[in-house]
Amino acid sequence: MKGALLRLAILGLAVVMLAGNAVAAEPAAKPYRIYMALWRGWEDAAQGFKDYFINQNIPVELIIRDAAQDKDKLKEFIAEAKQLKVDLVFTWGTTVTEEMLGRWDASDPQSYIRDIPAVFAIVSQPVGGVVPSLESSGRNITGTTYLVPMETQVNLIQSYRHITRLGVVYNPLERNSRVAIDELSAIGARSGFEVASAAVEVVDGKPLAASIAGKVAGLKAAGIDFLYIPPDTFLNVSRDILTGAALEQGIPSFAVGENAVVTSKAMFGGVYRYYTVGQLTAYKAEQILVHKIKPEAIPIDAPKRLSILINMPVVRHLKLYPPMKLLELAEIIDPAEGKRP
Repeated sequence: MKGALLRLAILGLAVVMLAGNAVAAEPAAKPYRIYMALWRGWEDAAQGFKDYFINQNIPVELIIRDAAQDKDKLKEFIAEAKQLKVDLVFTWGTTVTEEMLGRWDASDPQSYIRDIPAVFAIVSQPVGGVVPSLESSGRNITGTTYLVPMETQVNLIQSYRHITRLGVVYNPLERNSRVAIDELSAIGARSGFEVASAAVEVVDGKPLAASIAGKVAGLKAAGIDFLYIPPDTFLNVSRDILTGAALEQGIPSFAVGENAVVTSKAMFGGVYRYYTVGQLTAYKAEQILVHKIKPEAIPIDAPKRLSILINMPVVRHLKLYPPMKLLELAEIIDPAEGKRP
């Protein structure tokens, strides 16, 4: 009898162990495959996008491709994303987004990614380009905006220093810069300031960085009060030349992107941080992948938190200190004091 009971106990233990092994051997959830198409390498928006999935314990496989500012590579990316049959495409920047996803009114939609849902980030002017409105793309994509509204930008500049003439050095090959100048001019006409713009020289179809300093000097001679740095990859790559020239001429500068302030010599800026933009874009991707919400039902918007960045070494050099009310709201960048957001 005791032997029978012992055999039953051993059998029961074996069954429990087998069940436990079956649970342990159960395969993990299949990761979502996301194709990430970048324009100028890995940066904070891409990192924020990646970190969101890690923090939310959502399994993803990121297939990362960098065009390195070569537009010809984007057609290869389109073909590869389709061939891999990924679950979602992430596009970084205006050029990548328009070339891979197409403009909203494109006459040849088959040339772009249309069957795979997509999210975009760091697109300066999405309305009229990739989407007809911020409320809905009307198709299989959604995304985020990253530029602070122009009226808010101007109010920030005016809160620092009253202006009568605002200068802009811009890349004539960049549509976003021309749109920004038009918006600034319209606001200036209502608010009592002029916009003086200077296009960098173009040689062999490419903007010439060596012409930037001369354009800044010309705007100084024209009597500008502030230099406005618009959204543009060329100007971002050339930010040390641009902001250095402004500093040499004694001109305070305002940037719409964080890099010119955080890693260069722009005096201040009003921005949505790239990392936060990346996280918000990932949240929208989660809505599509996990919650099965159609992309066209997800509005395009920006992070809620505006960051005012002030570069204190530049402030001290120019002897142009911010008003206390603005200083209280700002994130201070001062490497000498160990402050670098």
